[in-house]
Amino acid sequence: TIQDEINEFTFPDSTLAWTTPFAQERYQRRPLRDWSPAQSLPLSRWSPRTNEYECERPLTLELANGVYAALGEARLLDYSRMKFVLSPNKTNTVVSRLFDSVTESSPLQTPWRVIMVADKPADLLQNNDLFLNLNPPCAIADTRWIKPGKVMREITLSTNGAKACIDFCSRHRIDYIEFDAGWYGYEYSKDSDASRVDVDPRRNPKKDLDLTVVLDYARQKDIGVILYVNHRALEKQMDELFPLYESWGIRGLKFGFVHVGSHRWTTWVHEAVKKAATHHLLVDIHDEYRPTGISRTWPNLLTQEGVYGNECMPEADHNTVLPFTRFLAGAADYTICYYHQSSIKNVAGIKTTSAHQLALSVIYYSPLQFVFWYDKPEDYQGEPEIEFIEHLPTVWDTTIVLSGEIGRQVALARKSGTSWFLGAITNNQARKIEIPLDFLDKNRTYQAVIYTDGGEAVKTRTHVKIERRRVTAATRLKTDLKPSGGIAVEIIQN
Repeated sequence: TIQDEINEFTFPDSTLAWTTPFAQERYQRRPLRDWSPAQSLPLSRWSPRTNEYECERPLTLELANGVYAALGEARLLDYSRMKFVLSPNKTNTVVSRLFDSVTESSPLQTPWRVIMVADKPADLLQNNDLFLNLNPPCAIADTRWIKPGKVMREITLSTNGAKACIDFCSRHRIDYIEFDAGWYGYEYSKDSDASRVDVDPRRNPKKDLDLTVVLDYARQKDIGVILYVNHRALEKQMDELFPLYESWGIRGLKFGFVHVGSHRWTTWVHEAVKKAATHHLLVDIHDEYRPTGISRTWPNLLTQEGVYGNECMPEADHNTVLPFTRFLAGAADYTICYYHQSSIKNVAGIKTTSAHQLALSVIYYSPLQFVFWYDKPEDYQGEPEIEFIEHLPTVWDTTIVLSGEIGRQVALARKSGTSWFLGAITNNQARKIEIPLDFLDKNRTYQAVIYTDGGEAVKTRTHVKIERRRVTAATRLKTDLKPSGGIAVEIIQN
């Protein structure tokens, strides 16, 4: 039995760290001393396991000489999760701490402890495939059934609502709809049965969801269906549910509120991903789970949450921190909510511009990319910039991190086939940016479709301005980003 570990990481004076106590919390920039919940982080949503401030991984740090570092964990498969605490007796030192003891038999293979060092934050993100590459190769012989894509949540839990959602997805090149909590009853009731449809009346009092009809309609339109299943049902019914869902034609599952941290539950969730693969089910793990590169071995695990995303409507300051902290670990299901609404009590709408949200769909990597989380088909009122979402891939041939300052701005370009997609965002402050397009083929010309925040001059409720222009590798895109704003660009080879 391994009780704990005592790996220590000591840094120079004046080192600053971006810390968060939980996978779904905001970040604080602070020195390597006096870690405790800040006034703005009351930790009300999650119960601390200890009185110590435990920091999530990856932990990104800025040294006084301008060098950046990140500490992380890779290949956490059959072991206890690590977090970081301050050393009680050494200054400027963080210590890795296991969630609980590990009981293993020989031969034992522990997770990797990862140290990344770079001259600038962009280089950390550019090289984050290190986490994937520290995991075993793909264990699935035939992966042709694994289809990344864009997702829209169906929020009415009704047959008619689902058909409307499927029609919308078919028109706008969205690949999946997802039924979230409530389709098989209240997810925390011991009587709920995830093998049958029994809509929670608090979600839809009419309880008029006929999943057989919906699945047949979705097949006609070539739209996949993903189901949410809470950990309680998975723990109780997994071996029954997975073959059943495969027989229904379900394409994927979203695991809800799985236990994380302990050796037992770490092993359990990865066994669940493995079992899902044997039944041709994609997986999106939600809530506190953070990736460590296991998707290389089990690529049906397309994404996971483990992020303070648009369910909670963060400010742009937070969004410009995430690429250099949470996204170092891998894909994150941020749940983009384009039309600015929230169904959570006391949670306001989107706190950024619409062009900022478009840019996030490029900057934030997620092979299953939720692009309409709180939105209904009728929210769409002909906004022309939705064409950007229609054309958007969710997996890429090439990624180039163009620039980045943690908490200030980030610009990133991704290539799929012969087209490039570019996203850049600023924090809560306005900012002038200039993006060289020297990553383009010098012997070709391109058409750029540029989406920016146009203000009241654009007579749509999203105020997104669209400009089309010829560009080459010598072009430098210049724009003034509004506070909490962004720019999204599709670059099409002529």
